[in-house]
Amino acid sequence: MGVDEGTEGRRDEIVQRLSDREALQPVLQELSAAGLYAYITVDDMSRWTVASDTEFGRIDVRVGADGFELDVWDTSPGLFWEEEEDHRREAFERLARVSLPAIARGMLDAGQQAWWDDADHGVGVRVHCELPFARREQIATIAERQLEILNDTIAVLERRLVE
Repeated sequence: MGVDEGTEGRRDEIVQRLSDREALQPVLQELSAAGLYAYITVDDMSRWTVASDTEFGRIDVRVGADGFELDVWDTSPGLFWEEEEDHRREAFERLARVSLPAIARGMLDAGQQAWWDDADHGVGVRVHCELPFARREQIATIAERQLEILNDTIAVLERRLVE
């Protein structure tokens, strides 16, 4: 009795995921060598990911179709926390939630996205880029540069929201 196509496809998927984990091991070493605390985990979509949580933001690296996918992201909590009146703070947050998509459309580059984070009460930004496998040795430097871009973007968006 043969293996049906569904089982064979699932086996191929498992083998690919294990290969992805192996391909990420050198990325883990590169980020660790750069002084970042990095670890391999499975993300919310069941993909192997090298993750690093820094004081400047979060780094996620996955294996993509033609190389590595690098995401840096973070939220800036409490944009309106200094507002003492709860209803005014909630109104400012609601206005920010409604305004942010339009502001982001006019300001963000391809590979960047912004959102209002209700849990942190602030702006969230993700910067995505794809890198060829050959740039693995530069991934820590590239990630750190992307974190600078991330934080600059958050600052600009926050300024626009409070103007």
